[in-house]
Amino acid sequence: MGKLMRSFWTPAMLWREIPAADEPPVRLTLLGENLVVFRDTEGRIGVLDEHCPHRAASLFFGRNEEGGIRCVYHGWKFSVEGQCLDMPTEAPGSPMRSRVRALAYPARLAGGLLWVYMGEGDAPPLPDFEFLGLPDDHIYASRWEQDCNYAQAMEGELDSAHVGFLHSLVNKIEGDAQTLTGEYFRDDKAPTWKIVPTPAGFMACNGRRTADGQRYWRLNQFLTPFYTMIPPHPNDAQLVRMWVPMTDERCWVICVTFRPEHPLGGKELAAWRNGDVAHRKVVPGTTVPTERKDNNYLIDRAAQKTQSFTGIAGVRAQDAMVCESAGAIVDRTRENLGSSDRAVVAMRRTLIDAAVACGDRGVRPEGSLMPHLYRVRATQTVLPEGADPEDSDALMATARPSQTVNPQGDKQ
Repeated sequence: MGKLMRSFWTPAMLWREIPAADEPPVRLTLLGENLVVFRDTEGRIGVLDEHCPHRAASLFFGRNEEGGIRCVYHGWKFSVEGQCLDMPTEAPGSPMRSRVRALAYPARLAGGLLWVYMGEGDAPPLPDFEFLGLPDDHIYASRWEQDCNYAQAMEGELDSAHVGFLHSLVNKIEGDAQTLTGEYFRDDKAPTWKIVPTPAGFMACNGRRTADGQRYWRLNQFLTPFYTMIPPHPNDAQLVRMWVPMTDERCWVICVTFRPEHPLGGKELAAWRNGDVAHRKVVPGTTVPTERKDNNYLIDRAAQKTQSFTGIAGVRAQDAMVCESAGAIVDRTRENLGSSDRAVVAMRRTLIDAAVACGDRGVRPEGSLMPHLYRVRATQTVLPEGADPEDSDALMATARPSQTVNPQGDKQ
């Protein structure tokens, strides 16, 4: 699975989290590795192994100066490419300097995110997500920590059956952003499922009966190795969510909300910055969620009786609670899966098959070679009862709005 992950560019952090030129480095844990991120004097971005290749002291405590980062233990200095620029504790002219390198990974900025390539050989193209290349004021991104395995966290996004319970309100509150269920989710809590495979993953189609005898269909997208999309509410912005492994037992969640047609509005930006709906509320200046495991997600038992089904404020916090409370890595032998878990099963099989093909047979995943496969959307509509969503040309057109490769404008 690690080899599969490293066949892709990995979204790592927000561009605004990267230090300015010659400012101290910041730590980053990614795919089980401890790294440091910094900008050199010229503004170039370095992503290096946190541990100096001399005696393994942490470069987080290093000095970012004059075109490189210098370890404070013995003064060895490294460029953003990992080249040793100075080795003052060795004799002048020692050939050792040319042989020693710090482990460094290629990095790019695009779509408001820092992307890191941690694989072997030449880096593939970036996935051609719709938000890449959009102007800055069309995009908002956030990043937070989640205390469970990435796949476990991601399953909650694909499991559409839970929405009618976990995110429901005991008494509807007008204007409450948490009112996600609507009549479709209230009236039919056991959706019909159809999994439509795609070259980069699948569409998880789930349909619910409507009061007039039709069926409301939601088409969620899963894209290897850890991307999901769910349909926005009418007039809401599009979104892509990324479930990036930090370690085996923790992950980053990165959410990008965007409007291709026009800049984002002040009201929605204020809501997202406050952690509403698509984004998670965090302790200011950190990536640590406000409602989290060690404070029982600030559950309000009185509100659980009279307002929300869970008593926990915020859809994202509710999702995190059910995933994290199961344990960092769930013992899957204890599960009893039903028909409502079809998308979860499809995700597991898709990833396992891709990992086996990549790790055992050296088959590079199709998505890493064909960036246009990521230029899709999650979508929704109401169809006549008995209609197959895959046969609806209008619905499929909204799921695949364009196959034109988008220029990937890099923000420096």
